[in-house]
Amino acid sequence: MTTRAEFLKRLESWGVKLAKDVLELKEPVMEIPARTLTNTIWDEKARMLKLGPEKMHRRFLDMKEARRFMQTVLMLRLIVEAIREDVYPTIRDLYYNGKHTISFKDPLSRVHRENTWDEQSESNAVIEDIEVATNVLREEMGVSADVKGKIVGPIVVRSQGYELDASKFGETALSLPVNVDGLEI
Repeated sequence: MTTRAEFLKRLESWGVKLAKDVLELKEPVMEIPARTLTNTIWDEKARMLKLGPEKMHRRFLDMKEARRFMQTVLMLRLIVEAIREDVYPTIRDLYYNGKHTISFKDPLSRVHRENTWDEQSESNAVIEDIEVATNVLREEMGVSADVKGKIVGPIVVRSQGYELDASKFGETALSLPVNVDGLEI
């Protein structure tokens, strides 16, 4: 089973590649699998839809893509920091942690302000881009869609050698981790 530390390395290597391009005075470009209907393929063996070979390229120096590029780097940083600090944020946490306004001057010295994102749907889409670009699921990054789930009642969960009986937790319930792959029920 792949560990969170291994996912961290995969995420960091993507960021390091972008930083290296900047330091070498090359335009940083993100290659992200296209999440479109025309780029989906039915995998008969896995019995599921998968992304096809089409890629989109997010270029830092393209004015139409610069904001989305910035959003992706910002979200990547937030996720990497959460993993390093052993924090398990929700997508809402990441939205608020990254939401701020950037002020800048244009060539005529006029001051402009740009929000990192205006709606949570923007930050959610960036998380999905990071998922497909790095082949790391949101749950594997430790990012949950909502406040962590809770269970109660006649169910026993085994985790890391411990047996937890949810019926004995009363009103407090048993909290589920973001990634439930390591649990036995």
